[in-house]
Amino acid sequence: MTRALITGVFGQDGSYLAELLSANGYEVHGVARADLSSHGRALRAHLAGKGVVPVLHDCDLEDAAAVGALVAAVEPDECYHLAAIHYSSEVLPAQQAELDRALFQQNVLSTLNLLSAIRQHSPRTRVVLAGSCLMYDASASSPQNESMPYRSRSLYGLSKIAGCNLVDYFRAEHGLHASTAVLYNHESPRRRSAFVTRKIVQGLVAVRRGRSEQLGLGNLDTVKDWGYAPDYVEGLWRMARSDCPASYLLATGVPHTVEDFVREAADTLGYQDFREVVRVEGGLARGQGSVTLVGDPTRARTQLGWRSTVTFREMIERMVEHELAGTLD
Repeated sequence: MTRALITGVFGQDGSYLAELLSANGYEVHGVARADLSSHGRALRAHLAGKGVVPVLHDCDLEDAAAVGALVAAVEPDECYHLAAIHYSSEVLPAQQAELDRALFQQNVLSTLNLLSAIRQHSPRTRVVLAGSCLMYDASASSPQNESMPYRSRSLYGLSKIAGCNLVDYFRAEHGLHASTAVLYNHESPRRRSAFVTRKIVQGLVAVRRGRSEQLGLGNLDTVKDWGYAPDYVEGLWRMARSDCPASYLLATGVPHTVEDFVREAADTLGYQDFREVVRVEGGLARGQGSVTLVGDPTRARTQLGWRSTVTFREMIERMVEHELAGTLD
């Protein structure tokens, strides 16, 4: 039986990946904090209801000895490093400096510890690191592809660039089968409510049910490349199984604005004009950066046989449908 280790197993991507691997006969191990968030607990219960119960390990990924012991005990055939600290629009200015330090330290050190442990204890393990489109958010042009240099104006993006550089180093210098998945925005009913897409869906459903009069939003002109999370998780799996470890960009290649997202969600709920229930204000959607983040997935399509299968409209319809039903997927 193929054995997989997933860090961040009860996040959006980790939960879909655990489900996918279990359906394909894997023995799934997951790293999860003992003090799971309410969202993480809900995803854990949701998976259990589907018969997906990963073998859990409470491991401090910043502790090299603990990570080494974990890898030596599990000896996974595949390792997916999805755990990371993300920025949130809800962070207070007084908390920013502390978050910056914790974010960079955890995101980079956890990657170094995992790669070092795999090199020492389980060098046959195939590793996939979850990267981010924010690794390109200071790029000179759009769309982005794997031949372009990484440039970021955020510490989160810089932490992901450092992780990708570590993956490249361990692959080139130590022969590890290690890949980076440069993940563009991907959503689902399992997305946490801290993300703007879930806030939009939750807010519009609340208006439809009479619990709120309007949904307040910020910059509606912000452009994203949005896909469906289960599609992207399949891309991670294809990377681990490929004979060509590398960096692969997973994206739809199609730009949409926040306004597009709101319009489609409102239309799904029966509103002819989203302006009936939306007011524009500051503070929810981030402003557009210096470059439009849209990805060119040609390498993933040609080398992995991967493509995004769920359309923008279908993704939003699924999110709205499950928000109305009060279910995760």
